[in-house]
Amino acid sequence: MKASRATPDAPHLSLFFALRPTAEVAERIIELAGRLRGEHGLTGKLLTPERLHVTLRAMVDDAAQLDAAMRAGASLVHGGLDVSFDRAISFPGSGAFVLRSSDNLPAFGAFRRHLNLAMGDTEAQAARSATPHMTLLYDRKHSIAEQVIDPVGWHASEFVLVRSHVGLSRHETLGAWPLS
Repeated sequence: MKASRATPDAPHLSLFFALRPTAEVAERIIELAGRLRGEHGLTGKLLTPERLHVTLRAMVDDAAQLDAAMRAGASLVHGGLDVSFDRAISFPGSGAFVLRSSDNLPAFGAFRRHLNLAMGDTEAQAARSATPHMTLLYDRKHSIAEQVIDPVGWHASEFVLVRSHVGLSRHETLGAWPLS
């Protein structure tokens, strides 16, 4: 399975499952990100509200993964989950300035495991951990130590499958499934 390659005619594409904040929460997050950006002298461009998300699973963008993802998305039944972030930090080496949770969102991890199993992962693969986070901006010149913030969150009532046009700041929603 080969990942899409970026060329002048064909930008790099990737797929991912994600949770997105409501429009109201996204606006609050952008306001918070702008304030933190100014307080810390960050120079990276803020993500737009419609690109804010918490990645559940990243994949290469090919026909087999897209087909498996559409089937997996349609097969899951879940009651929804609360997502709340109470920390801001720069991820070392990536330049990503993100929101994260001090409790690592156990309900998120459980849902992610079910999604991975639906995608055909083995139990060991499905149990892999990842740090749930929401990227606000990228700034490779400045690194900010973890700081406590007033919690910001929402009740996720759906999850989405997104195609990212990497480098073009464009996300295309390919599917959305309710969590209820």
